[in-house]
Amino acid sequence: MSDYSLNFHGNLVKVFLCKDKNWRHDTVFIYNNDEKCIKDKKINKILQYLYDEGYIVDRRTKYEIFDERDEK
Repeated sequence: MSDYSLNFHGNLVKVFLCKDKNWRHDTVFIYNNDEKCIKDKKINKILQYLYDEGYIVDRRTKYEIFDERDEK
C-alpha cells in the first residue's frame, strides 16, 4: 500500500516512503496513460509538485514509470 496516491494532470502517482526516513530509499511510481512516452518535462513537474507539497523531501527521489495501458 502506498503512503500517498494522487492524480496529477491525469497521471496516477503513488509515493512510497521508507520507514527508515532516508529519502534515498523512497520511491515514486508514475503511471503513464498518454498515447506516447511520458516526457522528462512532465516527470520533472510531477517531482517538483511532490516536493513543493511535502510528499517527498528531495527532488532526486527515485521514480519508476509504468505504462497504464499495459496494466489492464
